[in-house]
Amino acid sequence: MRHIVAGMLAFFGILCFFMADEIRDGLTLILGGLLLILAGDNLYEAFADRHFDEEDTSKIANAIIYTILGVVVMIRGDEADIVVGAVWGILGLLLASRNISHSLYELIHRKGKTEGHILHLIHALISISISILLLLDPVEHLLFHVYILGAELMDYALRVAFEEE
Repeated sequence: MRHIVAGMLAFFGILCFFMADEIRDGLTLILGGLLLILAGDNLYEAFADRHFDEEDTSKIANAIIYTILGVVVMIRGDEADIVVGAVWGILGLLLASRNISHSLYELIHRKGKTEGHILHLIHALISISISILLLLDPVEHLLFHVYILGAELMDYALRVAFEEE
């Protein structure tokens, strides 16, 4: 299942680079669909790895949030540029802040290579800056974010494909 999800994400990532304008026009359906794919992946992992049997069930919580956001974005259709921009910006902030928290913990406890954690911090700070731009003017920055989405999807697809099972 992971390799199928990774392949789909990589395919969409490549499309973001070569068909950015077309994707921008159909962004609500694409983003809504991707959110539903991510929800399915989180649910699959939660049940396959028995995350529902733990106190911290973030996989199930993420799946619920992604499902709701995906459906709302798809229903709003062409009117959803501001919603898409806001959702995208907020998700970017959540992910970046989680990465900062994780990297700081790893740096403080000296787990792994320090350089890698510093690079993760820099990446997270850049992501926060980009997310803020998107929140301030979602419609203006959506096309730029299509390119960023392509890069992020390729990165995520590689991490999913090579993650140990």
